[in-house]
Amino acid sequence: MLINQDSIKVKKIKLISFQLLLVCFFFVNSALSATPWTLDADRVVSNEDEDIIEAHGNVHLFRLDNYLQADYARLYTETNWLYLKGNISAQWDGDFLEGDEAELDLDNNVGWIKNGQVFMSEEHIYFSGQVLEKTGENTYSFFRGSMTSCDGETPPWSIISSRGKITVDGYASLWNPRFRVKDQSVLYSPYIIVPVKTERQSGFLIPDIGYGSEYGTNINLPYYWVIDDQRDATFYANYYTKRGLMTGLEYRHTPSLLNKGLWRADWLRDREKHDTLESEPSKFRGDGLFRPNKDRYWLRAKYDGYAPQAGWSYKVDIDYVSDQNYLREFKSGHSGFNTSRNQFLDKFGRDIADHDSLVRRNIISAAKYWSNIGLDANLTYSDNLSYKNSNRPSSLNPTIQKLPEVNLNLFRTSIGNTPFEIEANNQATYFWREYGTRGSRLDVHPRLSTPLRNSFGTLTPSIGWRQTAYYIDQFENDPAERNTDDNFQTRGIYDININLFSNIFKVFDLSPAPDMSPENIGETTWTKLRHSIRPEIDYDFIPDVSQNKYPRFDSIDRINPREELTYSLSNVFTSRTDTVTQGAETSGPSIRTRYRDFLRIKFEQAYDFREARRREDIDQYSQRPFSDLLTETTVNPNNYLSLRNKTWYSFYESRVTEHEHTLTVTWPEKVSAWFSLDFLNEIDEFKRRVNSKTSILELGTTLDFVKNWQMTFVYRRDLEEKKDIERSLSLIYRHQCYSLQFIFEKTDYDHRYEVRINLLNLGSIGG
Repeated sequence: MLINQDSIKVKKIKLISFQLLLVCFFFVNSALSATPWTLDADRVVSNEDEDIIEAHGNVHLFRLDNYLQADYARLYTETNWLYLKGNISAQWDGDFLEGDEAELDLDNNVGWIKNGQVFMSEEHIYFSGQVLEKTGENTYSFFRGSMTSCDGETPPWSIISSRGKITVDGYASLWNPRFRVKDQSVLYSPYIIVPVKTERQSGFLIPDIGYGSEYGTNINLPYYWVIDDQRDATFYANYYTKRGLMTGLEYRHTPSLLNKGLWRADWLRDREKHDTLESEPSKFRGDGLFRPNKDRYWLRAKYDGYAPQAGWSYKVDIDYVSDQNYLREFKSGHSGFNTSRNQFLDKFGRDIADHDSLVRRNIISAAKYWSNIGLDANLTYSDNLSYKNSNRPSSLNPTIQKLPEVNLNLFRTSIGNTPFEIEANNQATYFWREYGTRGSRLDVHPRLSTPLRNSFGTLTPSIGWRQTAYYIDQFENDPAERNTDDNFQTRGIYDININLFSNIFKVFDLSPAPDMSPENIGETTWTKLRHSIRPEIDYDFIPDVSQNKYPRFDSIDRINPREELTYSLSNVFTSRTDTVTQGAETSGPSIRTRYRDFLRIKFEQAYDFREARRREDIDQYSQRPFSDLLTETTVNPNNYLSLRNKTWYSFYESRVTEHEHTLTVTWPEKVSAWFSLDFLNEIDEFKRRVNSKTSILELGTTLDFVKNWQMTFVYRRDLEEKKDIERSLSLIYRHQCYSLQFIFEKTDYDHRYEVRINLLNLGSIGG
């Protein structure tokens, strides 16, 4: 204990009394720290007969980062009961407390404070009340109090209630709460639970509220259940006024960093059905399908697993939906397509098919890798929605299922001390389908190569052999479609590849580095320029082998002949900039060097020898052995401008046949704007045909000019069809403790309006 002898008058003080003073104050119930308390006060008096110690005037106790201040303090040493009065303020482990009067039982760690306020800094929540009572080690109760996450004397929003209970790192239970904006009450509830925690805990979440012309008003009320440290679940009750009640479940588990799963399911007994094409909503009639079912559901999941002792990794991807319209109708909200897709991409890095895709794939896979060999096996079930719900006869469903597929791949590796390298892709698959040929296929494709390197470049010739064996269980249902009656068939095809490339570069000195002097701090100089050139030639040859008698399951069953030479030239321009920066005080200025690939230009074209020799349909289609010239450009001169461009130019047509262009301009923390134009012209050639011209324009901008405000606008238009594809506007206002968001979106499928209020520590209201 440290005593200021000049400012206090001491009669008799017991050292143990001051070391106990305010230990466990609202927050701690443990043994005293080895670090003693330091006391400063105008006057300290000890009454040994009554076992009372009193401190008067500017009482200040502190230890490390914790402190207590009051005008007056009295400690009953016999019972360890502490009384405080006048301008009470305290900080303990980052949390703050204020009040007018308080009594504390230090032994039992309980007490009360009048006209007090507690600020929980980690959660950024203020609690205040006429009477705040500490009822346990981590529990409080209050009367005629309020809570808010907003700073300031008049918070933008708060919740006042007649009484409440608080659990540190838990929940606050509030009776008769009223939600206030400034000093006006706008909402009332007889009882609510509010999170005041960083750790997970079970309870109801903020409901999601929305409206759509197709399904009416909907309210989605989620309940969050913490099962244990590794598992939790959310239950959804999602009511649509026009459609009925949709129930849902989301289950998450993360036993370790390499083992995690997310499983979701929703079910709806729909009040509406569309059992004829005429009754289908007009926006869904283009696919020629209808929806007669009332029971509607969507099962989706992803799982990553790893068994370290065995070295096997596992993956599960589930995407099973009741009908072709479900995901197009239910896209937004907690239970919608967009939320699930974003969750899968964020947590697993794997996507699911688009909301309008008619084929949904479900995959279970296992893989193991050694130094030069990789083994993976999977079961793939593709659910074709066109053959569901009596749209088309399921007995005529030709969708192929891979049950199973096993891949054993040999990665490129040297053969002993020889100059040769070998690699191989090997696959065994059983193909099953309701209608069509079924059978097994074994495909073995080894490749032998020998890289030849010198100072001018690298030449790598390689030769491969693809051996394929089929065993057919069932031929096409229609005998007229059979090309052979042989159940066992084999095919052998060789292929040749020759690759030649070189890397050439030169560094140009532009200007000397700036002087490392204090007056040059902040000066940046472009000192060097590096130009790298990579010419590359690639030749592929595959002979013309008749394959009509073999079954056709996927692209491997039809290996097209190829005799093509591809040549390209890549240019990369790299800048070096030196900036004078202020180093440590003792070291003085220093040079910071940065490199940027500010310009990339690539030219690529191919020559088809088979097309040059073609005689088929020569009267209708002239020979065009040269492919379009691809020019690919990327420009990044600084952090403000980015240009990416791909252009295909046909010398035969004397025009651009395809173009992809995106220009982005960014003013950090102020403006971001982008412009893109993609188009594809009509083409009628022997090797390719594009029947209609496509031209898509996209404009977008994000504005942050006004403090706390952000506006994002996106516009996409089909220039050929002369119709808008998407128009969306998002306006957000961000405050310290809340944000307001307005969203308007119009697409081919729907119109959506959304107003959402996000409250710090409470969640979102609106939809």
